Amino acid sequence: DPEWKPAWQKELSQLRLFGPQPKPLTKLPFSFHYIFECEDSNKPHTAMCEDWELGVLFLKLREQHGSDEVAAKLTRQKFLTELCGPTRDTRFFLGTFFPYNTWLVLGVFWPPKDRARNLFE
Repeated sequence: DPEWKPAWQKELSQLRLFGPQPKPLTKLPFSFHYIFECEDSNKPHTAMCEDWELGVLFLKLREQHGSDEVAAKLTRQKFLTELCGPTRDTRFFLGTFFPYNTWLVLGVFWPPKDRARNLFE
């Protein structure tokens, strides 16, 4: 859904008595998901990515290119080829969303692969 729910719009538009008014929040028109496999499982897992850096990247690319579709394609390309690329030892920070037992990707850690470790695998 490209718009905030009415109850959320009402809450986001409330004025503050003290301090500066917050900037309006931009809702992402897409949800992004990772499909990945674990070493101890023979079936793939799907987890929605709630990483704020992904949202900022998407909004920046949309502003540069003027298109949701182009921005989504470039965001996907960046995350799959750079962050999860063959030269990276990518790890996900996972958490659950209460009250549902749904795992979410909250962040991505993508250091370079350790060459010495790969020699003995």
